[in-house]
Amino acid sequence: MKFKILKPVVVYLGGMLTGLSLILYPALGTIFTDPTHFGFSSNQFSGIFIPQTLLAIFSALLTPFFVSKLSSKKVLLLGSISLTIAILLLFLSHLFMTNKSEALLLIYSGTSFLGLGFGLVITVLNPLALQLFPKNPLASISGLHFSLGLGTAGAPLLIGLLQDPSLWWYLPLIISIVLLFWMVLILFLQLSEEENTLSSVSLKIPLRLWGFVLLVVFYGICEGSLGSYGAIFLKNQGLSIKMAAFGLALFWSGLAFGRIVFGLLSVRFKMDWLTLWSALLIGILFYLIPMSKDANFSILGMALAGICMSTLFPASVSWATKENQKMAIMVSGLMVSALQFGTGISTNFLGNLSKTYQLGLLFKYVGAVAFCMFVLMWIMKKSEQK
Repeated sequence: MKFKILKPVVVYLGGMLTGLSLILYPALGTIFTDPTHFGFSSNQFSGIFIPQTLLAIFSALLTPFFVSKLSSKKVLLLGSISLTIAILLLFLSHLFMTNKSEALLLIYSGTSFLGLGFGLVITVLNPLALQLFPKNPLASISGLHFSLGLGTAGAPLLIGLLQDPSLWWYLPLIISIVLLFWMVLILFLQLSEEENTLSSVSLKIPLRLWGFVLLVVFYGICEGSLGSYGAIFLKNQGLSIKMAAFGLALFWSGLAFGRIVFGLLSVRFKMDWLTLWSALLIGILFYLIPMSKDANFSILGMALAGICMSTLFPASVSWATKENQKMAIMVSGLMVSALQFGTGISTNFLGNLSKTYQLGLLFKYVGAVAFCMFVLMWIMKKSEQK
């Protein structure tokens, strides 16, 4: 495979595989909590994402330093190894479903490697994607996060397509094989000196960049709420495991395809207004979806929420990187860390609070977070104009 073709293949295939790996665990929420399978409690299910969140944050923050000491290619390879181990451990866990303690240990180990791999891989891929099409950085980032979203949509969709949910373990087995293939491609990847170092590491973080960090934290809370608990919410609404997985797949599909449409439109049009008002619409949807008693409306609401969210993270990364071009790898690390911190907050808090309160009520509180995201984005855009 020629060098010019190999680099975008590694970047975009890596995005898709990372998305598949990241969402495979929460997409199996109905399997993990079903008494006929693992039978984990809500508290146990939410707890498995704690090591993932912590390690994703720390690895993303430390990636700029790893790149400066090693190279972006070596860090990307380390991340791919971590993702492969995470998915293999998930595959092995099906052998221990009758022993909850051993199964939990494997799952905790898997999410630990998943967090480590996600932080390393995405932090490196963001600036590499930007350099693929330097004249249109927003489209470049949107393309990467489309492939990431394609992977996140694929995980629950594949689960929903299974004729027998008890055969779920075939998915991590197949994904781990494809991850091994991706690792081989990385070994043959040739990067320039600039791409291997990406940028110099700076400890001085501009005050305005912290605004982007907070913005992505708010976004992460919204995405994590539907991404981790959307299927469980739909099942509580009376849907079957397959239909609940289908609803979650529509959410991630909306996220994925919204990003590619957003990226294509950004080539010709300024999309700031769409990003801003999408944040407000997300808040409204978090109120409307729990109020509906119609299962079809809930599923369509999940899809629409995904479409609205599709514009926010790529736009934030592109916007922050454009304002801080000399520290692209540091910006990427902060954005990935903020995303994981936000999703970690929603995943763990919703898991604990859902024992006392209904998920529908908790989703309404997340709607208030989406409104805060809208207000912060509006303030940052106004201050940008001055």
